[in-house]
Amino acid sequence: MRNRFLSLAMGATMLVSVAACSTTANTATFNTAALNNDATAIAYAVQAIEGIPDLESHLSTTDKAKFDNLVAQIKSVTAQVAANSNGSITVATGKDWAKSLGADLETLLAIATPIVKTYSPSAANYMTTVEAMIPLVEALAGVTASPYAAPVQSPELIRARIYQGV
Repeated sequence: MRNRFLSLAMGATMLVSVAACSTTANTATFNTAALNNDATAIAYAVQAIEGIPDLESHLSTTDKAKFDNLVAQIKSVTAQVAANSNGSITVATGKDWAKSLGADLETLLAIATPIVKTYSPSAANYMTTVEAMIPLVEALAGVTASPYAAPVQSPELIRARIYQGV
């Protein structure tokens, strides 16, 4: 019974995510309200990660430059989403701006997480929570459509945990 419930929950999550995006060969149409919810949570998380004590002081010069560039890219994408969150938007998939949000966040976490685990272990769980946003955004952006990629937690729960700092 539990497996059946889990399968239904995963299927429902994927239906919500897939319904928020439709893709043709050259364009993708996004439900910007749904994408904006996730982008806003990611922007909040990035700001919280930037504020983790000792993080930036322990980054190498190269990683600091990458980190700052990724923060700027994520802020740019989330600003674009916020500016267009009044319904839906169709974009050329060659631009990949929505897809880059998940990839940029993943790279930022790859740089920051080892340092956070070492110097701010109390914030390490937060990094895991933020990481849970990646498959949500990727599914919404049409990067992954596999039901196996569906998160067990709902997008609402993950966003709430990000805002709560857990």
